[in-house]
Amino acid sequence: MYIFKKNSLRHFNALNNFKKKNFSLLGNAEVPGDKSISQRALIIGLASIGQTVIKGILDSEDVYYTLKAVEALGAKVDINKNKKTLTVKGVGLGNLKSPKKPIYMGNSGTGTRLLIGLVAGSNATVTFYGDESLSNRPMDRIINPLKKMGAIFIFSEEKKLPITVIGARKKGFTMPIRYKSPVSSAQIKSAIILAGLTAKGTTQIEEPFKSRNYTEVMLKKCGVHINSKISKKHINIITVSGTSYLKNCNFNVPSDPSSALFIVVACLITRGSKVKVKNILYDSMRLKVFKILKKMGGIININKTSVDTCEIIAEHSILKNITLNKSDTTPLIDEFPALSIAAACGKGKMIMKGLGELRYKESDRFKSISEGLRNAGVQVNTIEDDMEIIGTRKVLGGNTVVAQNDHRIAMSFNLLSLFSEKPIKVIGNESISSSFPRFFSTLKSLKK
Repeated sequence: MYIFKKNSLRHFNALNNFKKKNFSLLGNAEVPGDKSISQRALIIGLASIGQTVIKGILDSEDVYYTLKAVEALGAKVDINKNKKTLTVKGVGLGNLKSPKKPIYMGNSGTGTRLLIGLVAGSNATVTFYGDESLSNRPMDRIINPLKKMGAIFIFSEEKKLPITVIGARKKGFTMPIRYKSPVSSAQIKSAIILAGLTAKGTTQIEEPFKSRNYTEVMLKKCGVHINSKISKKHINIITVSGTSYLKNCNFNVPSDPSSALFIVVACLITRGSKVKVKNILYDSMRLKVFKILKKMGGIININKTSVDTCEIIAEHSILKNITLNKSDTTPLIDEFPALSIAAACGKGKMIMKGLGELRYKESDRFKSISEGLRNAGVQVNTIEDDMEIIGTRKVLGGNTVVAQNDHRIAMSFNLLSLFSEKPIKVIGNESISSSFPRFFSTLKSLKK
């Protein structure tokens, strides 16, 4: 199933054979390439003229399904297993192929939403479908603005997968729009931007707070006129001009900060531990979670090693919980599952506000986190979209967590099992293959 090597269930063994006492995590760790950048590199390569070479791409299921979708839409992909590089020969903007069969996206929400945006601005007709988890995730938040741009959609009343997209250029042209997004979401923003590349004019998107901006940065590298600015009210305003082509450029994918977070949290909550994670993407927004952990008392050093990369060194720490306001949540939305485990193992009250977006990820993460922690003996209080975790130095555990095909929930509660007095059984560890296939073997290599 993976790009460079075969899928193997041996990587999905739980950590229950770790001794509960007298072990530490020590040494250097490597984590896989950044998933967000990997998928965007494939999609931009598809829409570009010429060849795009991608180095360091994440070798996981989500990226695999995005790669197969890119091929189905007309790109030619050459895989060099020795150098672990991919070369994508694109078809150009708006010239996507209409595949004869529906495209299966597995559990890849990012790949699906971004590709729907790209198809919406093309002359292709494409049907997307996914696994049970992806099929339960809402798509209306991208369908609504893309319909205004001229795309046509065929879907069920729930506006969920399977969805057929008929590109705006099939019967006309792509309309530029001004869209005010009710939430800050890199996926929503990126879908509109990708459709707007073929628009006759300038498309503008507003979001309440700045979300991850990889699409903007990577497209700018390919010659697109795209700009963003923050208003006095913290509103992020993005403008993208329609263009006739994307010039090809190469991408070197650094390691994923979100994956590194799981190794760092494991180190912080395990006595006697000290770990260095190398070649991590250096991005202030993605590194914010580590700065929050430092505010909680985490012994963490971030050393920049190049323009785009850094290394993170962490040691076991006594964590003290803090309050995070709604303005903090946008750049951390994928990090809250791991952060909640750190809070559960810390001291005092952790208050996290404005977590509504957690309900619309691979699973209802808000529910999974709160119920999983309560069943492990941790006091959790919830009011609407706010969550309060009362940290404890002794987590009972002994419960079962059903991961609901959510890789971050699965990894998070496996980490808590390292700390809890009784092992926590996680059902659904296979989902971890979507982002961090060697999660268990990486942790086991650090066990001393």
